[in-house]
Amino acid sequence: MIRVVLVEPREPRNVGAAARAMKNFGLTELVLVSPERPVDESAYRLATRGAADVLDRARTVGSLDEALSDCVYVVATSARARDAYAGEVYTPRQGAPLLRQMAGTGPVALLFGRENFGLSNREMDRAHAVWRIPTGGYSSLNLAQAVLLVAYEVFLAAAEPPPAARPKPAPREELEMFFADLEDYLRLIRYTDERRMEGAMRSFRRMAHRAQLAVNEVHRLRGVLRQSRWAIENLGGEKDGE
Repeated sequence: MIRVVLVEPREPRNVGAAARAMKNFGLTELVLVSPERPVDESAYRLATRGAADVLDRARTVGSLDEALSDCVYVVATSARARDAYAGEVYTPRQGAPLLRQMAGTGPVALLFGRENFGLSNREMDRAHAVWRIPTGGYSSLNLAQAVLLVAYEVFLAAAEPPPAARPKPAPREELEMFFADLEDYLRLIRYTDERRMEGAMRSFRRMAHRAQLAVNEVHRLRGVLRQSRWAIENLGGEKDGE
């Protein structure tokens, strides 16, 4: 299942045009995260009758974590170059075959940002990979244009031979619990100061996303963190032989 997630879209017309672009290339699951305005008649006019069913079934949720909670693979899209990505950076053409493969293991998401400034770095941190849409100098794309370009590449990738099978990765909610445990542990051992903590966590997220950890691997890592905390809090003063 390939899910298109629009974060805080401002204009219902853009949502309608995005739904039409999805339907053109076989994508039907749409999730809206805290839209500024609800889907209205202007959205249906832009979607046309052919894509009205995409809008009919669209879900509205209050947070990005809710939209991604069951996803095993998340791609954030951007037309801009940034240094603070937590995931690998591909063009849509490079990344689409892997997305198709991961969709065979569980829900995957294509994440699109606001019309005026896109996705924040914290929102990018939720993604395993970033697809940067190359442009000819002017990088600002309309939301529906971005959805169309990405959906087209995903559609084309369906005709490509699939890559080798991978184990099913942990869903987003499992990873976020691990990252929360890890951040608490790094504070406990004074790994770094608060000013550098966000950058440190971004690096650890990048490593975990690249590894595409399975559920049992995430559970083992969380177990190590819990046991280490217990040892620090309960055995810190003991010496060998005591």
